[in-house]
Amino acid sequence: MKKLLNETIIYGIGAILPRIIIFILNPLYIHHINKDEFAQFTNLYAIISFVNIILTFGFETAFFRFSSEEENKEKTFNTSFWFLAGTSTLFLVLCLLFNQPLADAMGYSKNPEFIRWFAWIAFFDTICVIPFAWLRYHNKPIKYSLIRVLQSLAQTIIVVLLFMWIPAEFSKKLGMTEKVSYPFWSNLMGSLLGVIMLFPIISKVKFQFAKDLFVRMISYSWPIMVAGFAFMVNENFDKAIQYYFIDEGDAGAYGGCYKLAVLMTLFVTAYRMGIEPFFFKQMQNENAKITYAKVTEYFTFFASIVAMGIIANISWLKTLFIPNKSYWTAIDIIPIIVIANLCFGIYYNLSTWYKVTDRTKIGTVISWAGALITIILNLVLLKKFGFMVSAWTTLAAYFTMMVLSYFLGQKYYPIPYRIKNISLCLILLVVFSYVSYKLFNANFWIGNLLFLIFTAIIVYSERRFVLSKFKR
Repeated sequence: MKKLLNETIIYGIGAILPRIIIFILNPLYIHHINKDEFAQFTNLYAIISFVNIILTFGFETAFFRFSSEEENKEKTFNTSFWFLAGTSTLFLVLCLLFNQPLADAMGYSKNPEFIRWFAWIAFFDTICVIPFAWLRYHNKPIKYSLIRVLQSLAQTIIVVLLFMWIPAEFSKKLGMTEKVSYPFWSNLMGSLLGVIMLFPIISKVKFQFAKDLFVRMISYSWPIMVAGFAFMVNENFDKAIQYYFIDEGDAGAYGGCYKLAVLMTLFVTAYRMGIEPFFFKQMQNENAKITYAKVTEYFTFFASIVAMGIIANISWLKTLFIPNKSYWTAIDIIPIIVIANLCFGIYYNLSTWYKVTDRTKIGTVISWAGALITIILNLVLLKKFGFMVSAWTTLAAYFTMMVLSYFLGQKYYPIPYRIKNISLCLILLVVFSYVSYKLFNANFWIGNLLFLIFTAIIVYSERRFVLSKFKR
């Protein structure tokens, strides 16, 4: 548990700091990019997230799973890399050949360069997947985090230079005809830098492709890929279709405010980076189930405190990170999205059972149950009721996945969770959030008083665990 915490903190630096850097840039984007153009920004990044899921094909998780077999450790590394290199190269070639027809179909006829840039970004990012997984598996979180941070710093410096100092005439010579293209181009440079820095690991790859192992990996990974695609549906389907279903200004406001809720996503992401290899390494331990239960409970308690802290401070966070008040029309989505991401974090813990028992197909069914909720409710209700539908739909999808994973997990791989404590924690969070945000209109002082009370209740309920750590 101590090792998990240490690695999660370090991985958190690699996973969170880059996103925080980009998150801090949000005010810069909002200041220079109007809501209509920001809708393009949100739409394209939502689309590329689906592309990345397809290209990686769940092979990151498959790499962890089959690297645990000592006789297949090297074969897994080589086979995984060459498979992803092949899929990403094919995608890149097709996009470069047909960038204008693709731009026409997606509503970007005047900007086919967007398609080319995103094809290169997807290619470079996919090439980096297995080398990054290699660093995580071999317990090199510092190197992992350093590369991630340097990528983001480079991307940040480039985009700030483009917005603040580089003349627009020079940018146009590089193909950047609009300011909304600056973040795209800087992202491309950051992705390229990642490949360069990971080259020492890429150079370890041998010309080896184990066919029998590949068949096993594909059988294991394709349900994860399908489940990952479902996750992206839950995460980005709303932002991908709002550009075509509602007013562009509303879609841009939703995308801008959604980024404030990313504070919770960052916490969950950092945790995921450390927990996935940890779960697989614990699977042979005779006390694995007890460990899984404790980790899930402690995550829920601590993450709930983080969620309440964000919700209690929306009043000043919005002025700091969303300086353009025209975006505040969508500010009410933030508490809903924050709690939705907490539910996803709990679901990720509960999903352990189907990963360690190789029942990934059931995990796919659970993920698509949430995805269907996302797709159907957005398609049916979005035009009529606007972007609030998307926020509530995200919460409904993740909550459903969380509940389904718990009950199915107890059937196939029972883990002794203290479900009453976890449920009570979530109920208290919802009640305190509602009182803070709705009844007291996100008042800073009352919100933080409620936050302190909520934290005290959670800490008191886990006083034995807290006191044991202080004694150590």
